[in-house]
Amino acid sequence: MIRSKYSVLYLILFIGGLYMLQEKAIMPLVMSVVKSEVFFEKPIEENEPLGKLDAKTERTGYALAHCRKEVKDKGDLPDNVEFLDDQYEAWALGNRQYLIRSSVRLVEPGKGPVVKLYACTVRMTGEDQASPDSWTTLGLDFNPEAE
Repeated sequence: MIRSKYSVLYLILFIGGLYMLQEKAIMPLVMSVVKSEVFFEKPIEENEPLGKLDAKTERTGYALAHCRKEVKDKGDLPDNVEFLDDQYEAWALGNRQYLIRSSVRLVEPGKGPVVKLYACTVRMTGEDQASPDSWTTLGLDFNPEAE
């Protein structure tokens, strides 16, 4: 094996060059992107409440209606399902995003009436809260009610 007497020097220069490239070119570019507003989602509404909403609002009503539609479409439920909308709970998660929890009553063969809980996370992406096109479903989950 032939070694150049300068190989250690080249290694040190190469490592030093990589360090300088990172410090002078790559990191300033990364820091300028991080400091920019590229990754920040501006709050759409300053006065939007966060957390569990004790009082139902018009917007949570529309969010519930959108969740109901998603449950009907993706829930694989029979036609005789009864939505128990008066018992729903809503949480505001910020940036027009809501978690809605409610239940449905259905009759399963051999078991009789069964209540199933569902939760869905929705986000209002448009400006007209009454329009179904203004809502996006982020998640949907069904669970049998605990006894």
